Amino acid sequence: MGDYTVTMEKKMCVLDEEKECDGCMECEVCDLDPNKICDNCGKCLDIQEYAAIKIDKVYMDPEEYEREQRK
Repeated sequence: MGDYTVTMEKKMCVLDEEKECDGCMECEVCDLDPNKICDNCGKCLDIQEYAAIKIDKVYMDPEEYEREQRK
């Protein structure tokens, strides 16, 4: 059997980028109800039924796009 070394990368806390994750699970707590684990309901994000973006122009020619960007 061969010897092998396992190297694990440190996981940093998503709430404090200076702190290494210690498994406190604070990042999993609901923002609206601190007694609840987040279930991704989206209420804290004010998610709407749909999203829309306005498209001003569609470029079919890459050169035309380049010319527009230089202006």
